[in-house]
Amino acid sequence: MNEKHEMVLEKTHSSGAEEWNCPTCGRRMLISWEPKFKRTVLEAGSPDAAHSGFKNVLQKEDRLLSSIAENPLPEETEMPIDEARLAPWEAWLDKTNFENLWNSEDQ
Repeated sequence: MNEKHEMVLEKTHSSGAEEWNCPTCGRRMLISWEPKFKRTVLEAGSPDAAHSGFKNVLQKEDRLLSSIAENPLPEETEMPIDEARLAPWEAWLDKTNFENLWNSEDQ
């Protein structure tokens, strides 16, 4: 994965989904950010290239004016959750009575 290609935001659909295109290899994808991140690859393009893309960045003579660190598009649609690390917090949330937290007579 030595090649680096830059994706271009082609259009934003009425649903909010963004259509991205790689002018170098033809990779095309739809990205939805809300309510949950979802990526749908429409055309695979080059599987050996690392693809990245930027929104709302000024460009001049095909060079970025900002020194933004390279931001590859996420390859996974979900983050893995470490259940063991969350267990104490889930137990605390189950014990805490948030509905009546401010209605307590102890205050």
